[in-house]
Amino acid sequence: MSSRAIVHLDLDAFFAAVEVLENPELIGKPVLVGGKPGERGVVAAASYPARAFGCRSAMPMARALQLCPDAIVLPGRHSLYRQYSRRVMALIHELTPLVEQISIDEAFFDLTDQIKAWEEATEVARRLQTEVREQIGLSASLGVAANKQVAKVASDFDKPGGLTVVQPGDEAAFLAPLPARALWGIGPVTAERLASMNVTTVGQLAALSEDDLRAAFGRHGPEMAERARGIDDRPVITEYERKSVSQERTFDRDLT
Repeated sequence: MSSRAIVHLDLDAFFAAVEVLENPELIGKPVLVGGKPGERGVVAAASYPARAFGCRSAMPMARALQLCPDAIVLPGRHSLYRQYSRRVMALIHELTPLVEQISIDEAFFDLTDQIKAWEEATEVARRLQTEVREQIGLSASLGVAANKQVAKVASDFDKPGGLTVVQPGDEAAFLAPLPARALWGIGPVTAERLASMNVTTVGQLAALSEDDLRAAFGRHGPEMAERARGIDDRPVITEYERKSVSQERTFDRDLT
């Protein structure tokens, strides 16, 4: 094949979904997983009924409960989440050895050498999505594309439970109308700087010259332009060398 076949899988509202699986009485109810509101807790995951009220991950738990006073708040059970994650990743490893797990609920996998025609990747992704739902009970959103950047954006395009396919050659057209924040590596600060340049969509970013982007963002500028045009040659990496270990603690009151 002339193009790679890359899939990105993202488990929908993962922590909250596991809690609902473990306790079916929570089905259809707003569930928040995270810290206690009185101790400056933060939302780690919000079920989709909770998201309907505006709750989201990384939001202070106290704010989430203002938006949804009837939400059920549960502490995180990370050892349990890891068990479910391993089951999902095992299904992916049955398809290909080229699997790059980037978090407990996300992974890229490369099907290029496992299929004869690019279109087969869609069917493989659809079967995997069904297996995750029927065998494990979780909802997953998947994106299929010719590179990692576009596959990741595609998996977030139709959540929850979506399967979005971007055919080779359609990358730039797919990305163009999306907000610039949709691209990997463009956070709030970069998005704000782009907005000051009257750039709010990926298409507008792709239209900028590399010289202008280099002047504004240094060596990352040209790389941003390539991503905006749907160009991404990064391989799926199966192993990383761990460079650091960190731990955070939020105190329930200010300390000097």
